[in-house]
Amino acid sequence: MFTSATVVCRMTKILPATLKCWQSASLITPPSQQGYSESQVAQIRVICVLSSSGDTLSEICTLLNDSWQYRHSGWECRRQEFILQLVSGTDETRARYLWQLYTSYRPEDVVTYLLIPVADWLRREEKNILRARCVKCLFDHTQRLLKTRQRAESIKPLLKIIKLIKRDKSLTFCHQPSVNRNAVASVNAYRNTRLNH
Repeated sequence: MFTSATVVCRMTKILPATLKCWQSASLITPPSQQGYSESQVAQIRVICVLSSSGDTLSEICTLLNDSWQYRHSGWECRRQEFILQLVSGTDETRARYLWQLYTSYRPEDVVTYLLIPVADWLRREEKNILRARCVKCLFDHTQRLLKTRQRAESIKPLLKIIKLIKRDKSLTFCHQPSVNRNAVASVNAYRNTRLNH
């Protein structure tokens, strides 16, 4: 029995780009013309579980092939890397880093273990500039997901996090480049059409 890439992505809640990324990292073999075999789907499920810990693809590869060399890093390291991007990165490097996370891990795990904790940290701290950069990064990432025609399930959590960060009335956006109002409108329009269908 074979399974198409679309069905595998739906079952495992990963992006199609994530499957390609895992293939490039030699974690899974490319599917046959008929689709992914049962053993490949099982391997993909194992990688989903391993990636939920926040390890990088090279760390997962080491764990699968040379477990004696494995050194755990996890989501705490990913959170520190993202915060470092907010502090000293550019819009471009932040966007690239977040896309790399979304294509390396399940979006659900990125939201749960990285973005929500970072959003909570930003709300507790008086870091308006970092908060504004994070909101812009998430808006830009939402736009990128829209361009790749991702399902609403991938986009809704990002909109909730943006709302969570912006909820604090003291947050001002005078320190960031203005958020593209057309981008916000298109996100809302897309969300409304997806919810109505």
